Amino acid sequence: MPPEIIFALFSLGFLGISDFLYKWGQPWGLRSGPFMLLQNLAYLPTALTLAYLRDEMAWSAGIWFGLLNGLLAFTAFLFVLLALRRGEAVTLTPVVRLNFAVTVLLTITLLGEEINVIKGIALVLAALAVLAASGGALSAGGDRRSLWLALSAMCLFGFIGLFYKLGINMGAPPAAMVVAQSVGVFCVALPFAIWQGDPLPRRGVPFWLPLACGILTASSYVALAIAMKYGDAVVVAPIAQLSFVLTAALAVAFLRERLTLKKGVAVVLAVLTVVLFASG
Repeated sequence: MPPEIIFALFSLGFLGISDFLYKWGQPWGLRSGPFMLLQNLAYLPTALTLAYLRDEMAWSAGIWFGLLNGLLAFTAFLFVLLALRRGEAVTLTPVVRLNFAVTVLLTITLLGEEINVIKGIALVLAALAVLAASGGALSAGGDRRSLWLALSAMCLFGFIGLFYKLGINMGAPPAAMVVAQSVGVFCVALPFAIWQGDPLPRRGVPFWLPLACGILTASSYVALAIAMKYGDAVVVAPIAQLSFVLTAALAVAFLRERLTLKKGVAVVLAVLTVVLFASG
């Protein structure tokens, strides 16, 4: 199996579990300020450790894209956390994780990656999947605010994928890109937590869950960056973002979320989108 596929699958698994934990932890009243700060406190040392083990702490001009990604990532993950307070994971995570379509569209437009009939059909299916998921979210009693937060996160993550590819193309080591991203996140997470004024939890789910999400997210981004080093974003990003299928399966199995017809159509369309991108 090609290395870009292997690392994309690792990214898929880490991200799918992290997204599930975002939803699973909602009954414990997760506060956004402490959550984002604790998540980054685990994210940063994980990224540093992986970069050290891979001997990828070298500086290059592309690292600036990693810092920019940190600002975008903080906002995107905050939007996901807020969206899942009222919406269902089985509906909203497919919308968020269709961000690869945004990445693909940007890389085709700005980097000249090739597009063909199959990729064109896949982009259309991605749009249909978002529409189906949107209808499923609203018909299931979800509010429009959760849906718009999920759509905003989708766009932000799409730009993060583009900037990863740009940074790596400029010589930035994959793990160093993730370290730079974690520094960018910390520069926003700390003042945000201070501004909110909520005390940091010291035990229980509100304490360990964001730490676990930080480790999983950092590992996912390192795996994604390595995959993009070996392969095109147009192939790697769709496979990694298939994580929403794992998240939805976990939500149905453990959170008793219902898989209605509209939600099922959205998931099927999203899976077809991924398959077409990966094969096209």
